[in-house]
Amino acid sequence: MQHHGRKVLSATVNPRVQAAGMGGMTFHPPAGQRWDYLDQLRAILMLAGVPYHVGLVYASHATWIVASPEHSLAATWFVQFTHTFRMPVFFLLAGLFGMLMVRRRGAITWGRDRLRRLGIPLVTALLILSPLMVMATAVGQGGMANALPGLLHALRNFDSGWTVHLWFLIYLLLYCGLLAALWQFRKPLRLEQGLFAFQNAVERHPTLGVLALLGLGAATVMAGAVAKLLNASYLLGGIFVPAEFVANGLVFLCGALLAYRPAWLQAFTRPCWPVWAIAVPGAVLMALCQERDGSLARAATYFLMPIIGILFSHLLFSAARRWLDRATPLSRAMVDGAMTIYLVHVVLVLWLAVAFREIALPPAIEILIIITLSAVLSYGFHRLIRRSPLLTLLFSGTRAAPRLEEDTRL
Repeated sequence: MQHHGRKVLSATVNPRVQAAGMGGMTFHPPAGQRWDYLDQLRAILMLAGVPYHVGLVYASHATWIVASPEHSLAATWFVQFTHTFRMPVFFLLAGLFGMLMVRRRGAITWGRDRLRRLGIPLVTALLILSPLMVMATAVGQGGMANALPGLLHALRNFDSGWTVHLWFLIYLLLYCGLLAALWQFRKPLRLEQGLFAFQNAVERHPTLGVLALLGLGAATVMAGAVAKLLNASYLLGGIFVPAEFVANGLVFLCGALLAYRPAWLQAFTRPCWPVWAIAVPGAVLMALCQERDGSLARAATYFLMPIIGILFSHLLFSAARRWLDRATPLSRAMVDGAMTIYLVHVVLVLWLAVAFREIALPPAIEILIIITLSAVLSYGFHRLIRRSPLLTLLFSGTRAAPRLEEDTRL
């Protein structure tokens, strides 16, 4: 059930949003408002993909596409624990900003922008980066002589080895398309009336919110059960996992609901210590479940996926608002480079991991070296491509270096 890493959007908001608030009030964010803490949270979670994928090389609970003969217990637990919440938080942010921007720009314009911003980097990565990842995997399995044969074999068998960490772009394109379609046809579907009714009911009876949260877990379990009955638990060579798609889609929807009623977003970004106290042990429990085999462990993992994603989103949103709500030169550099670093770092991690299989160093030292080199070289690549409008288009979906106030990629 281990996947290879999964990405989010810029946290700058500059729309004049009209949305129902508590008691029927409307919400009008000041023009040019920036949410620096969400920008930084997005960047931190994306950059955490570097140690996450390095950790997969040395993890003992599963064999990744390139695996070290040496294992690290610390790396294993880092991978297991962060896997429970890192990508769901991205998708919740994506849903939040997706709702804000689709209301500002309209469904068709926003959907076309998402297709460009997400689709171009996806195609670029598949054509340029994926062959390098496939060859690194082949070399790791059979030596340098296996690089070209491995690539040729992979060309005839398109599977998750081509996407690795790029699956999130596929999912996000689908979620954005669904959101744009729902918004475009919201009137005949009576979508807004339904949202108002649901949110008002939750405000009158908060227990309904808890039941809805549990219902998201149950819906994910049901999706996994149906997929298993149809022999469709892993599709397209493992690229598309229906239960994960449903779980992350429900978290995406939660982000959209927060944006639709900003009073909820304000409450969601204020620390609620009991929720923190549930989120952390809940994530530990999910980490323990997902490392075990068997139907019960898998069902428990699916049940906890959206729940832990939403609870940990609250924890991280409120922590970031409390301690990261100020832009610094470092944070601006992180936000600016996060997308490119995330796209290219896996290529470096894989090839460095292959190289270190021939070097006898303690795992902790190897992990530190690979993380450092991958991060530094990825950031250097980011600085290089910003000099070229064409390369910027290919790797970010825009012809100029993206302005943070407009970059709502995720």
